[in-house]
Amino acid sequence: MLSLLTNPVLLIEGWYSWGVAIAFAITFVTTLWIFFDSQSNDYQAALWRWLSLLSAIIVIPSVILSFSPALMTGLPATLIQILAMAGIIATLISLFSLLLYGLGLGVSAPEVEPAAIPNPVAPLDDESGLARAGARPDVHPTPTPPRGVLPATKEKPVTPQRITPTGSDTIRIKNAYENELPLAWVVALNGPHAGQEYRLQKITDIGRESDHNDVALNDPTISRQHARIRYEKGAFVIYDLASANGVFINGEQVQRRVITHRDRIKLGQVMLGVLMVNEDLDEDVAMPSAPAAATLRMEG
Repeated sequence: MLSLLTNPVLLIEGWYSWGVAIAFAITFVTTLWIFFDSQSNDYQAALWRWLSLLSAIIVIPSVILSFSPALMTGLPATLIQILAMAGIIATLISLFSLLLYGLGLGVSAPEVEPAAIPNPVAPLDDESGLARAGARPDVHPTPTPPRGVLPATKEKPVTPQRITPTGSDTIRIKNAYENELPLAWVVALNGPHAGQEYRLQKITDIGRESDHNDVALNDPTISRQHARIRYEKGAFVIYDLASANGVFINGEQVQRRVITHRDRIKLGQVMLGVLMVNEDLDEDVAMPSAPAAATLRMEG
């Protein structure tokens, strides 16, 4: 192998004898994978698409010469060497593109349409400590009255004291309000984890391995990294991470979907229910509990 790398003649001969077939397979598979994966997940990855496609095109002349050696007799030796070196460099660029695409560099996720975004939990008002119910980005909020004067509204103001959990749960809820992250959970409805609740974070990975996932489901039908739920512009969006058994929302297989309250998420043989804080702030806000999980199972 060392002599092959240090001797240009041997390198060119090895390229046209067996290296071209390997390079063509690498560039072809890389191009198909990047195009298919970015298209199915609606990713913006134009740089890696074009680099992988260009690499595959550059290797094609070497493939033609490899399968038709008679064509080499009419070409200058310098051109044959240039085509070989270009093919080797193109193969390395193709592998480099696949690696960076897999790491997510230069790849942007799709934006959630505003119409599909459910109303998140309204943030706390810094002056009065009250939550403005039903506040939406496209609606101008009512001007805040002077300190000490209650707003003129028929609705009863909602204060943080109406939140019932205590201890660490109260701290988590307070942090959620401060970070403008809605309170949402997924609850295992069957299997060995039935009844267990998992709080959704800005990025929540779901899979079989506990070391790499926030929600670890010990089930053989679950992939090592099965799905990901991300909080994007006021909505929780689930993505299928090329799992073996797919992601189903309310019986429909999806690659990407906004999830809402009481949705059913099926991963392999495991069914998860989605619990979110009620948007109607006239009702008490409470943490989900075992009876809530049982209710989800009965309704499903």
